[in-house]
Amino acid sequence: MIKLIKFCIVGAANTIITLVFFYLFNKILLLDYLLSTVVSYSIGMLNSYILNKQWTFYDKDKRILAQLTKFIAVNGVSLAVNLMVMHLLVGKLYIDAFLSQIFATGFSTISNYLGSKLIVFRSINHCSD
Repeated sequence: MIKLIKFCIVGAANTIITLVFFYLFNKILLLDYLLSTVVSYSIGMLNSYILNKQWTFYDKDKRILAQLTKFIAVNGVSLAVNLMVMHLLVGKLYIDAFLSQIFATGFSTISNYLGSKLIVFRSINHCSD
């Protein structure tokens, strides 16, 4: 349960980071909403990897490249879902891109936690779950 709480704290921080960068890219720099989604999500994803590895899961696995590849794959699925939701809300329903991004972000929390715990950081000691 402690790991889930920490994961949610990291997720909240990543959400703020992602939304701030999305706003910057989309509303200030006027980049396309899908491009803004990919770039801002990638920045949040890097932050997520570092914080979850070091703090949430206390992971000491030295095979960082293999682990990072798994992490990117897990997050790639969530990014794909986010992009589909964004396309539906912005591209088809004409809802504001920033509001749509807030809504779309909510779709990835559970899959990211399960993917991170079961696939990416599974080599850790599970006694403190």
